[in-house]
Amino acid sequence: MRIAFCGKGGSGKSTMASLTARTLAARQEPVLVIDGDINQHLGEALGFDEQTLETQPKLGMDSELLFNTVRGSNSRIPSTDFLTESTPAGRGSGFVYFDQPSPVYDHYQIEKDGVRFMAVGSHEDAEVGTICFHKFTGVFGIFLNHFIDREGQYLIGDMCAGADPFASSGLATRFDAIVLVVEPTLKSTGVYEQCRKYAEPYGTKIFVVGNKVENKADEDFIREKIREDLIACFGKSEYVRNLEKGIFAPVSELETDNAQVIETILGKVSGLTRDWKKYQENGLKFHKQAAESWANAMYGTDLMEQYDPEFSYEDLMGEKRKAA
Repeated sequence: MRIAFCGKGGSGKSTMASLTARTLAARQEPVLVIDGDINQHLGEALGFDEQTLETQPKLGMDSELLFNTVRGSNSRIPSTDFLTESTPAGRGSGFVYFDQPSPVYDHYQIEKDGVRFMAVGSHEDAEVGTICFHKFTGVFGIFLNHFIDREGQYLIGDMCAGADPFASSGLATRFDAIVLVVEPTLKSTGVYEQCRKYAEPYGTKIFVVGNKVENKADEDFIREKIREDLIACFGKSEYVRNLEKGIFAPVSELETDNAQVIETILGKVSGLTRDWKKYQENGLKFHKQAAESWANAMYGTDLMEQYDPEFSYEDLMGEKRKAA
């Protein structure tokens, strides 16, 4: 189960992602968290110390090992220089399995209190103004296209702010559910309208959680704008205020009403199943769009040749079941 947390910058999506991950870990559910936002705050919300986070290798800043792993022996990828955010998996590709050892985990992953954590990273000082943030989100897409998980295994992604995960990269289609965090403001609910418009053609399921809801008027405002997609509202929280001050406490101490919001999120997503065929089709749509609009010109070749019509995730999953 892959859950992406999206929303306007400052809406509280990173906080909501961290609380969800820590709740799963407290239940001893397997959970892997990836900070896919270039504003890297999720690690702190999960309780990692500053030094550990600074020295952790980042997927988007130290990509060679990941790229070599997923390219594998796929003859349609002449070198890792031709990997793009939408490059599809094919025969010979290397895969990262949720529950199996991988050099990717050995290199990039850290762990605390049952939460496994990786991050895409962000611009170094010398790169500011010279490199687009899609360098980092693109690596996230490459990872997800070569990531294999099963029912009962949770990957949680904290996404870049706004509608970009839907509009430009198609990254949100790599997830089973989108939890969109909104505040009681027009700007925040406006992001919901954008995301819903972009997600509908791909069947991506959106669940909306209101945040920073202080009274009934706030809740009514969000409900009027969001309608049936609103599943719960997160209220005032001394626990979260302390968390933002660096005062870390077990997630069991989260206020009862707010803990129920996290339970509601998990209850909604637990009933979803992934259609691997549809997943592959959606990925191919975005790869074709990227190839024709900019990537072919940039790489000097037809990147649709990366598509392997003989490969399917369904076959791959079947082979793994037989081997098990």
